[in-house]
Amino acid sequence: MYPLKPLLSQNGFTSSESYDHAVQCFLSNPTDHIRCMHVDGDCGRKRTAFAHALANALCASQIMYYEFGKDKSIPQIIRIQEGEEIIEEPPVEALDRILTEACAQSEAEQTVLILDQLHKTQFLNHIRLYEFLQTGLWRYSDVQYQANLSNLSVYLISDEPLYHSLQSCSFRLWISEVNRAVITVSAEDLGLNEQNCQWLLPVQKLLGKINLSPTLEEYQRLAFDIEQHVHNKQQLKVSLFGWLENIDRIKLESEELQTYLDEVLEAILMGKGVGEEIEISGV
Repeated sequence: MYPLKPLLSQNGFTSSESYDHAVQCFLSNPTDHIRCMHVDGDCGRKRTAFAHALANALCASQIMYYEFGKDKSIPQIIRIQEGEEIIEEPPVEALDRILTEACAQSEAEQTVLILDQLHKTQFLNHIRLYEFLQTGLWRYSDVQYQANLSNLSVYLISDEPLYHSLQSCSFRLWISEVNRAVITVSAEDLGLNEQNCQWLLPVQKLLGKINLSPTLEEYQRLAFDIEQHVHNKQQLKVSLFGWLENIDRIKLESEELQTYLDEVLEAILMGKGVGEEIEISGV
């Protein structure tokens, strides 16, 4: 299973950071309740991508997803006779349905339940979830369902701090919008020889200026564009913006970066022999 990085990448989440230690701690720490992870961070929906990729990387047989704030029960009005109306009980809440199904699936299979946008639900549901994590029992109306504590894991995602009791029984993992781990990329990593990769250092200088650390996959995609398609500064900016997830378009167009972009382009053109051709044609 480890290292997780390539498995996460295969399932739609790329990062230069390693989450092996955090996940190992989450999975191996002794517990007598449902194992719960709080996927925290400053990266919005990237947390959802991580949660789904991790569940796949861990080979969960069943991956279930529910987003709060999407489903609202509407009471059904039954017309008995002219002038008389009876409001029927609302249908089973979507949250109750997904928790009931999670309990059922966990009886025999490793199951991951991802609960997203938790901040959008009423506080009562935070309390109900805490009780569920502690006991494995999900109750509504006059029924209850038992989850297999050994087979079920719950991942919580919220834009606001978790209810204290929920956090107290959860492992918190931070997913950052910007890669904090700076990787060293060489021409060999990109499948190029040093002579054809003179642009790499100027690119890294440019990215350092805007505090950006791309993943190896992003570097590889950018390298392909540079080798095959980039012949002017506008094309360079299009490829940078196209492949580097966290690059800021306004910064890319800012005056302070133009000199750095010029240096990158000059190295690219020199590597393609364009500079030499221009000199000869000018003789």
